[in-house]
Amino acid sequence: MKPPRQFGPLPHLRYGPEVRYCLQCGAALAYSHFVWAKVVQCLTGPTHLTNLGYRCSNPACEFGRTVYRSARAEARQVKGSGYGLDVVVRIGYLRFAKHRTREEIWREFAEQTPVQLSERHVQNLLEVYLALLRASEQEPGARLAATAAEHGGLILALDGLQPEQGNEQLWLVREVFSGAVLAATNLQQATAAHLARLLGPIQATRLPILGVVSDAQESIRLAVAEIFPGVPHQLCQYHALREAAEPLWEADRHLLVQAKKELRGLREVEERTRRPEQPEPLDAASAVVLDTVHALRQVVRERGQLPFAFAGLRVMDAPRSLGATLDRCLRKKGMRDWPGSARSSDAPSSAVTGKRRSCGRRMVGCARSRAALEPPDRGAGAAASGELSGRGGDRGDRRASARLAGGPRPAPGDGTPPAGGRPLSLL
Repeated sequence: MKPPRQFGPLPHLRYGPEVRYCLQCGAALAYSHFVWAKVVQCLTGPTHLTNLGYRCSNPACEFGRTVYRSARAEARQVKGSGYGLDVVVRIGYLRFAKHRTREEIWREFAEQTPVQLSERHVQNLLEVYLALLRASEQEPGARLAATAAEHGGLILALDGLQPEQGNEQLWLVREVFSGAVLAATNLQQATAAHLARLLGPIQATRLPILGVVSDAQESIRLAVAEIFPGVPHQLCQYHALREAAEPLWEADRHLLVQAKKELRGLREVEERTRRPEQPEPLDAASAVVLDTVHALRQVVRERGQLPFAFAGLRVMDAPRSLGATLDRCLRKKGMRDWPGSARSSDAPSSAVTGKRRSCGRRMVGCARSRAALEPPDRGAGAAASGELSGRGGDRGDRRASARLAGGPRPAPGDGTPPAGGRPLSLL
């Protein structure tokens, strides 16, 4: 058996009815008994509340057995629950406005409020919130009278959602101009009779209906024709476009699969280029290869969406754009990092104001043709780095060889940048 919660000493509040005299005969009310007394947990802390019941003191009053209670006490708690309305509203706000999960709501209450609450009871209070929200809704006629007067009538949108296979379908009726949800229910079968009962309360409002928008499902067409005879029924353009694009979508999916097959060797290229003991590449050519691998890996993660967002076409276009970027880098070659220059590692970042960097931070020494995207051996990478490291090929060979061998850099004064500068950096 679950032990009762222990709160310690609590403040006691007793509420009596707001009226002092009988509403029938005018006699003074007298205390009869307490209607309920319990501990109510609020956001400010737990409090022991008592709602006192009063009756008419006139024995001859026809309504002498009527019990008068406090409306303020009833507004602070939920019947059958030990939590205040402020706790229930807070849970609903966190769930539907902040999109928090049940566990996140429970943790926030445990860390930021004095409310004692289990994770499972968060779900119970969330259902209480939904019940209160539904009970507080006005009739569709009262809510939409102003919208109907402004637009001359209403336009209804009807559609069903099926979250998982085999579960009940959630059917919604929404007003297009205001966006208000007029009806919502779960249906095992979306027959014309069930949908007609869903539309019936909206017809009872007697508000003018300008049209209905839905897909081409036969049961919907029959239900709309039965409840709203003579009202224009427009088929949803999105559903029509999605069905029309199905053949193109299937072809695009096949193209996407083929493109992913062509790019399956990315992991092998990365493993051949990156040393296990060196998380970052030492030579410039290997750095460009790894940057290209990362870019292509993002390409294969593309996802499409009906009707016309085709992922296969984007996957085919992305390598072309990447290849064009590499070609531009090859044509521009590189610029050496002289001391005090805008590209030197010792220069402040403000030195590059007004100049646009055309290549990424790590794309240095882009010294290869497109065929060099295949991971070169270490000697080829060093030769490629030395070839474009400067206009003097011998000086570039000496610098690249020194970097790969781990030896000292050539001394300043022979046309090479000092040790503080980076080997290459593209404009």
